Amino acid sequence: MTHHNARRLRNTFAVLIAIVLSGMAIMTICGGTAFVIAALLVLAVIKCRLVALDFMGLGQAPAGLRFGLLAWPMMLALLALAKLAMDVVLSA
Repeated sequence: MTHHNARRLRNTFAVLIAIVLSGMAIMTICGGTAFVIAALLVLAVIKCRLVALDFMGLGQAPAGLRFGLLAWPMMLALLALAKLAMDVVLSA
C-alpha cells in the first residue's frame, strides 16, 4: 500500500464515520419521519458505494462487477422507498 492509498483510505474512513454520525444525529433530532428514513436510505447507498469501491478495492474491477455491487443496494433502497411510500399513502 502506497502513502497515497493509505491517505485515501483514511479519508474514506473519515467520510464513512461522518455519514454514520450524521445519520444518527438526524434520526435522533427529527425522529422516524418518511423524509428522514428516505435520507437514511440515500446515506446507506452512499456508504455501500464507498465500501465497495474504496475499501474492497473494486474501483478498478470490471464494469459488470462494479455495476452489480452498486445496483444491489440501490435496488434494495428503492424497494424500501416504495414500501415507505405505500405506507404513507395508505395511512393518510
